[in-house]
Amino acid sequence: MKTNLLLVVVVVFVFMFKTAISENFFCNSDDNFKAIEGKWVRLTQSGPVGMEFTEEGTIEVDFGIDGTVDVVSEYEIRNDTIFFTDKKGEMCPEPGIYKLEITDCYAAFDLLDDMCNGRIKMTMGFWTRPDFENFLGELSEKIEVSDNPELYLKRARIALALGKSQEAKSDLDIYLQQKPNDAKALINRAGTRFPHEMEGALHDCSKAIELEPENKNAWFLGGLANWELGFKEEACNDFSRAIELGFSILKIAEEQRCSEYWETSK
Repeated sequence: MKTNLLLVVVVVFVFMFKTAISENFFCNSDDNFKAIEGKWVRLTQSGPVGMEFTEEGTIEVDFGIDGTVDVVSEYEIRNDTIFFTDKKGEMCPEPGIYKLEITDCYAAFDLLDDMCNGRIKMTMGFWTRPDFENFLGELSEKIEVSDNPELYLKRARIALALGKSQEAKSDLDIYLQQKPNDAKALINRAGTRFPHEMEGALHDCSKAIELEPENKNAWFLGGLANWELGFKEEACNDFSRAIELGFSILKIAEEQRCSEYWETSK
């Protein structure tokens, strides 16, 4: 009898602990965009990059995270939109505008308007704090005792900031099993499939477009996947739709390889 009672107590305690963990606010969105202040890091195709946002409204960018300041920019936040204007260093001539999402452990910049290809590649996507190992460790501990799919999504986005595509994909697979209609997560997973799973990437983008027909990122990534699969006309049609939705730089970036199809469509 005592053994059975002890078992019941343990089961109840574990259930309560899992519930508490799943409702924990760790790594949740922060509506106070002043939280952007401080240091952020990510790994790009060109190597690691660091940004430090100051309370005076400036950003110092360090390519390679070697202690040098390569670009100094001014920034301004209006509601959930951030405006970048380069002032010193490897400057872009025009400002860049991005939608900002910020949590305790990662930040995301989504392109709204920027004609500077270098800044887009450097800025767009996910960033995390320099002490990301602490975040990953805490999330992994919570995942061990929780069935909350949001924890997998958060860990995946930190992995994306660190260039760990396969780790991110594994977590996104689990998350999307329970949340299959999350268009943003589908686009995140599509990005992890490059360059070897183009059919899967195209499938994720197509489903994201069904859910959010005006999501320019889904059209853009779908175009890239179509191009790699050899469907060049379809790819250029996808790029055209992304341009219509605000991905303006594609007019220049894809002009050469889409000139035949774009001229045909005029």
